[in-house]
Amino acid sequence: MDEFEIVPWLIGAAIFIVVPFWRIFARAGFKPVFSLLALIPGGILILLWVIAFAKWPAFTEEKKE
Repeated sequence: MDEFEIVPWLIGAAIFIVVPFWRIFARAGFKPVFSLLALIPGGILILLWVIAFAKWPAFTEEKKE
């Protein structure tokens, strides 16, 4: 087994994890680039805390109109 056979699996897993966070952050009004934090160890926990406890810019803009 070649050590580079795991690379496509890692890329697929990264896409599988980052894309949902990208969509959530975009819809919530945050910068979607923050979803790349999911690629570092512990980054998903940080993202979940941000999503759970931050004031969402998308909701504050709706109230102003």
